[in-house]
Amino acid sequence: MSEKTLSDDLRIRFVDSILQTVWIQWKSVGTHVDARKFAGSIVDPDSLLLISLSLQNTERRLWDVINSWAKNGSGLFSIQRIKNLRKGFPLDARNRLAEFAYRAVNEGKDHRWKTLMGSNGGPDARSNVLWVAYPTTWHPTALMLRLRLGFGIGIVSDLLSYMISMHGDWSSTASISRAIDFSPNSVRRNAEHMASAGILETTGEKPVRYRISHSGWGQILEIQPNDIAGWRYWNEIYAFAADYIDSSSSVDWEEGSSYLLSSKQRDLVEGHVDAFKLNKITYPDPRKYPGEEYTSAFNSFVANLSEWFLVAV
Repeated sequence: MSEKTLSDDLRIRFVDSILQTVWIQWKSVGTHVDARKFAGSIVDPDSLLLISLSLQNTERRLWDVINSWAKNGSGLFSIQRIKNLRKGFPLDARNRLAEFAYRAVNEGKDHRWKTLMGSNGGPDARSNVLWVAYPTTWHPTALMLRLRLGFGIGIVSDLLSYMISMHGDWSSTASISRAIDFSPNSVRRNAEHMASAGILETTGEKPVRYRISHSGWGQILEIQPNDIAGWRYWNEIYAFAADYIDSSSSVDWEEGSSYLLSSKQRDLVEGHVDAFKLNKITYPDPRKYPGEEYTSAFNSFVANLSEWFLVAV
């Protein structure tokens, strides 16, 4: 089997693993879809929306889910955060986001989305009732949505979600900022206010770190300590996934020389190194595989990453 043929097969496997992950996460936030299990890590709703928009042509049923949320749940997404995140996703995803925004404004009556809306709402959907506010019970991994509903859309709700997911471990301003996509200054200012209010504990010395009593919040939210889900940097890894799926279907990828293919793969990995480091994923260091040697290492990486998604979700 040639490297190019192997790349094609791996791409199919990778897309399938992403789709399974997406269905699991949509199910975990109360959407009426079939999935083999519930998620085990905190669902990032904004990143989930963007990767689903990226996959819309691959899996048409996703548009039914997306449309249902546009009509019934658009108010639980963070517009500012999505604006920050969308820069890391392919152009097609950003165009479809404009269609979602159009439906959120016109069907969901959520006028916050006007700054993102396009001129039309995209293709017709077969259903708009796959998610209807609000679930009778919330799965523990839907923590971000639950806190946004209870405390409002913004940095405080998302900061709380991240801190609770850390199970009492200390977190720096930088790590919180990367997780919730707000500036370090905003994170620091709000974290200090929360520390002054006795909600967060702080080291009080540089480098400043914060933590929270996850067990206390578990009692408030009626979540058992062992059921409090951990954090994955879905914002970073979904951006890579969308970029890989988009790039690997391009003419350069399909018809270019073996050397060009290896170069494209190297550029792709180098552009998303933080996604792998933050999620503690081993990736092929471009410096160790010169020229066309990189393709074999990249293919092995994609195969392993396909498995990672199904475990990490």
